Amino acid sequence: MCAAVSVVGLGVYLATGRPDLPGAAHEARLDALVARDPSTYTGDEWLAVMARDAGADPQDPMPHFASGQILLAQNRPQEAARAFDAALRRRPEFAGALMGLALSLSAIEGSRTPPEALALFEQAAALTDDPAPLIYQGIAAVEQGRANDARSHFDEALSRMSADDPRRAVVSEMRREAGR
Repeated sequence: MCAAVSVVGLGVYLATGRPDLPGAAHEARLDALVARDPSTYTGDEWLAVMARDAGADPQDPMPHFASGQILLAQNRPQEAARAFDAALRRRPEFAGALMGLALSLSAIEGSRTPPEALALFEQAAALTDDPAPLIYQGIAAVEQGRANDARSHFDEALSRMSADDPRRAVVSEMRREAGR
């Protein structure tokens, strides 16, 4: 008898609830959530909305990319890496997702930029005019004691920046330090 009640209860729960959104049926909670001002969402609420968006358009890489960004900001690099990988399966030349995956792998590794992340930064740099992938390549070159390569990456990053880019001063200093 107790087992039968448990099975029925589990069936009802699976049909109407989710552990990450307690207290109401999943769809009803999401409907109420998307009716709210998005600026009030928590990270986990954004993740729930992104999961809904991903289900609505399985070929769209953006919900996966956005989820990766949120997870990386929450210091959940393994989960972020999976989300960025999902975005890349949908759009293999998505520079932002390449960067996100590289940053996730670097966060997982800890102190040094792993070779896999460096390769992803290189791919991203070839796909975008954003200087960020070059900055990270320069940092990796410094970590590896390759000062000339570091300066070259920092020079290219600086050439891609506008005169008022707030990163310019930091990258210029990193370039000077790489020369010492």
